[in-house]
Amino acid sequence: MKTNIRFFLQLTKMSFGLLFLLNSCIPSTNYTSSVGGCPKVFKSGEKILMGEAAGVSPNQSYEFYEQFAERVNKAGLMPYYAVEQEMDLRVHGIKPNEAIDSSSLVILQRLGYDYYIKVNVGNTSSGTGYTSVSASEQRELQTGYGTKAEDKTKASVVFELYSTSKKQLIYTLAATTTMEGVTLPSKETENGYRGSKSINLSTTPITVKKAFNKGVEKLLQACQ
Repeated sequence: MKTNIRFFLQLTKMSFGLLFLLNSCIPSTNYTSSVGGCPKVFKSGEKILMGEAAGVSPNQSYEFYEQFAERVNKAGLMPYYAVEQEMDLRVHGIKPNEAIDSSSLVILQRLGYDYYIKVNVGNTSSGTGYTSVSASEQRELQTGYGTKAEDKTKASVVFELYSTSKKQLIYTLAATTTMEGVTLPSKETENGYRGSKSINLSTTPITVKKAFNKGVEKLLQACQ
């Protein structure tokens, strides 16, 4: 009985430790946008067409659209997905995923769309899941020698917003999310320097998703 209780307590401790590590990989997101910001163009009932996201799989792009549609609907706008409208777009001379120009925007306006949004995912990097820095390596790092393994997971999502009435790109927003791991000091010391261990349980797909969602929120805040 005592053995079972001890095992349960150890398991609970491990579970709390894993939960701590998962929750400690908290993302931070930075934004860069067009000078002057978005011209506050969105009005309730307007139609916005999202193109297939570049840099991710078709399935993940569709998941992005579902998240996009949910937020856009709440903002009073009417979302559409270019992949689902492909047949109608091709009939009118627009090929999905091709560069959007003024003539394409004229056609989109005739079809009833007020805006077209292009999404591009890039600049992704995955941090190592586990890194260990010895006391001597820590001394080299603090004295300007040696390099530390990258322990951050990063992803950038760029949104380009086109106005069909103005026939041009009106706003660009880039959302870059970084997820850093947890770093804890180790017991090893040497001449006043202490080693450390870092754990990063984040993944690139999770980071891309967070960057996308944060970017959509920022876009809606900026343009309404």
